[in-house]
This record gives sequence, C-alpha cells and structure tokens, in this order.
Amino acid sequence: MSKSINKHSIPIHQDNQPDHEPSGLSDIDLMHHSKEAFSKMLDTLELLPYRNVNASVSATQRALQVAQQSGDDALIIRTRLIQADIMARQGKVAEAGRIIRQANEWAETHQHNHLLARSHRLLASFFRRLGDNESALQHAVISSQLLPDDAIPPLRADHLMMLALTLDEVGAYDDSTKHFDEVLNIAKATDDTLLSLFALNNMAYTRFEMGDGEAAYHLANELRDIAARTNMQLSASHLDTIASIEILLGHPEKAEATLVPMLRDPLSRKLGDLNVLPECLLTTAEAQRLQGKLKQAQKTLNEARHMCREQGLTGLMVRVRLQQSEMYAAAGDYRRAYEEHKLYHQENEAKRSAEREARARILQMTFDAEEARKDSEYFKEMALRDPLTGLHNRRFMDPYLDDLLAQSLINGQPVTAVLIDLDHFKEINDTLSHQVGDTVLVNVAKIMSMTAPPSSALARIGGEEFLAVFKDTDAECGMVHATRLCQAISSADWSPITGKMTVTASLGVGTTTGGNLNRMELIAIADRHLYEAKRTGRNRVIGYCNTTNTLE
Repeated sequence: MSKSINKHSIPIHQDNQPDHEPSGLSDIDLMHHSKEAFSKMLDTLELLPYRNVNASVSATQRALQVAQQSGDDALIIRTRLIQADIMARQGKVAEAGRIIRQANEWAETHQHNHLLARSHRLLASFFRRLGDNESALQHAVISSQLLPDDAIPPLRADHLMMLALTLDEVGAYDDSTKHFDEVLNIAKATDDTLLSLFALNNMAYTRFEMGDGEAAYHLANELRDIAARTNMQLSASHLDTIASIEILLGHPEKAEATLVPMLRDPLSRKLGDLNVLPECLLTTAEAQRLQGKLKQAQKTLNEARHMCREQGLTGLMVRVRLQQSEMYAAAGDYRRAYEEHKLYHQENEAKRSAEREARARILQMTFDAEEARKDSEYFKEMALRDPLTGLHNRRFMDPYLDDLLAQSLINGQPVTAVLIDLDHFKEINDTLSHQVGDTVLVNVAKIMSMTAPPSSALARIGGEEFLAVFKDTDAECGMVHATRLCQAISSADWSPITGKMTVTASLGVGTTTGGNLNRMELIAIADRHLYEAKRTGRNRVIGYCNTTNTLE
C-alpha cells in the first residue's frame, strides 16, 4: 500500500448519538444530590466525551460546579479529568496535559485507585496524541492494572480499548487483538452497538496493517452486518477502513463503490464525518487510479487537496503529494512523477520536523522548563525503542534504512536487510504463557545484540518479528551474518525458560547495491525469502540465488 491510513478509533462526534445529554445528566442539580448519586452520574459522564464530545461540554461544566460545591477533592479532580479529556479532543493538548498530570500526582499521593487508573488512561491518550506510542503503552498498561475490579463494564472497555490501540501501534498485534476481543465481548454483553462498531473497526484495521486481507474483510463484513441489523449508518471512518481493505484485496472497484455514495451525497454525512472526508477522498482517488480511471482519480485528488488546504491538514497534504506522484507515474509521465516524489520527501521531512517541534512545545507547556527538557530527551529516545526488548523499533528503523539506502545510491555500497521470525512462537505463548513468551523475546534480543556485528542496526518490528540491517554488506556476507544469528538462537540453552520446547527462527535475506531498491522493495524481498524459509521447514536462512542454509 502506498499510504498509511490514520485510525479513527476515538471519534470526536457521532451523529447517530443524540446531541442532547444522556438521561440523568440533564438532571444535575447543584443542591440536591448526594455524593454517591453524583459519583454515579460521573460514571456516565466519564465515557461521554469518547462518544459525543459536543454533548459532554455543558454537562461537564455543570458537574464541575456541583463538585466544587461539595468540597470533595476527589470528586473535583475526577470531574476536572473529564474536562481535560474534552479539552484534549478539542485540540487543547498542553492545557489538558497539565490537568491530567496534576490529577495523577494527587491520586498517587492519596492512593486513590480510580483516579490513578483514569489519569493514567488519559496520560496514555496524551502521549498517543504526541505520537509517543511507547509512553502511551506504558500508561495504558498501568491504567488497566489499576482499574478497580468493580468498575462498570463500559469503563473497563474504555481502558481495554486504549490498551489494545497502543499495543497495535507498537506492533504487538496478537496482544492487541486479544484485548480488542475483550472489548467486543463487553459490547455484546451490554448490547452496546457503538462500542461493537468501534472495536470491529479497529480489529479490521489491525488485520489490514498486518496485511491479512481475508481476516480484515471478514471483520469489515461484521461491521456492515451489525449496522444493517441495528439500522445504523456506518461512519466515514468505518467506510474508509472497509474501502482500504477492499483495495488491499485487489478490488478497487468495490472500494470506490463503498465510498463514492457518501462523498457525493452531503445529506448522508454525519457531522463527525467532516474530519474524515479528506481521508476518504484520498482512498477513493487511489481506488480510481488502480482501475485506470485517471481523470476521475485526478478530480478526486484535487478535491482532497482543496479540502486539506482549507482545513490546514498539512499531514494529509504530504499524502496528497505522494498520490499525485503515483498518478503521474500511472499516466506515464515519469519526469513529473519523479519531481513530485522529491517534493513529497521534502515535505514529509518538514512535517516530521514540525511535529517534533510541536511535541517539544507541548511538553514544555505541560511540564516546567527543566522537566520538559529532560522529558523531551527521554521521550525522544524511548519513542525509538521497543519497551520490552530495548531494541530499536520500526519508528527508528524506517528513516534509518531510508538514509542508508540514500547513501548507497551515492557511494554504491551494498545494504543487506534480514527479517527474523521466531518459529511456532504462538505455541510457546499458548502452552507456557505470555510471560514466558516475553522472556523468550527479551533473550532473543540479547542473542542478536551479542551476535550481530557492532555496525548493524537491530529492531523488533512486530510481535515475534525482528529486523537486522547491515550496511556495506553484500549478499554473501549478509547470508553469513544471518546464518550466525540463526545458529545462535537455535543453539542457545532454552531449557530453563521453555523446558523441552525449542526456540528457533526463520530468516529471510534481501540485499541491494547502489540504492537500486527503496526500503519497501528491499523489505519485500527479505519477506518473500522469509516466507520461503517458513514454507520449506523453518529454522533456516534463505537469501539470493536460492541459497539456503538449513539448521537441523
């Protein structure tokens, strides 16, 4: 796929929900509610911003007045956290971060488990908005662990959803799916259709990210079935997910049919869809281009460009540039495609730089100057590391490999990439436990660090999948390095950890010389060789020229 779709898992507004406040919240009285009754109202209000931020604003303002009249610090802070959630969804991230951080400190001091759980949950959202997925995951894990056992099911689902999202975004897809399943079970048990749609949409998107089109399409069909049974209209974000899956499966005509009615009929749109329309236009343009409908695709892309400019969506404008490059290439205008692609890379780098600066400003506004400096350095480093193994992650490896291949284009030196995937890892998790599985991953990372040359770059890029990149390394030498890694993993004494179960890995090797391949093409070659290693028996290395090293 030529693009990465932003996941719309936490909608700002859903028009199939009422704009008025849910039953009970409209009856907030400043004088006549006990603390227990008011606390129950907050149970509902805590979850309202997730479903309908507009309806939650006035209710939260009145609730804050009630809390302040009560003089109960815990109720005041709990209501302020709801207010911070709303502020963050409205784009006031730094102001929200300060409130959440202060609430977290109070809850820590007073050992208030509910507020600790909620503040960590909102800190996970805070760091997720900053693009710091590893820190978001840490807070999401804590929030789920601290949530009291008697928490109402929708609140537990909210915490599990954030945990699933953050696991997904660091590449832990299996664990992510497990928690999405838990959310879906809660949704079914409580007959919560919206929650079911949110969970299924994210599960489908996760499978889409994994390249598992069939599983993603099955989940997309569940989305459609639920919407049909309950007479609910799917949102633009749901339709965009479905269309992207249809493109992945090689059905661009179906993708266009999925999105065009909503795009062309303003009356069918919901208010919350407006934020997603540029995404849908980009997906539609891609579907049309893949069908060879270049004039229609260009018109749709122009609409997306206009909407992005009007709304100041600089991040999406970068993707418009990439789509335009592919459009020129499809029309056979390779010179303009090349020029557009260069502009795409320039604007993408400028976007990343602007995001880094914005993140630093928000941290500085959220924390004091000295803390911001320390946290910014810490988070910058942690954002590039896998929290479990300590190896680099995909966020580090993608730009690193891009830069390495750009250098290769200049100096003509070869670059080798090796994908390492543990064999039968699911069996270890299922038979021995996920904790044992995590221990295996940590030790594999240590083995790789000790075995690979010092100049190599190592990363964990998925659940049990790793990537090793060797610069100035040709195919033959790359096979040697890969074989050593394979041997080191299989020959280690795993018995204290896994008992009689062995731990082996399959490796696929890809090499490019002179920068004749880009990152995606190089990884695709290594991935094909990895698949061949799995298919032909595992515990082996496969690279160029059908060279195979088998370890028995």
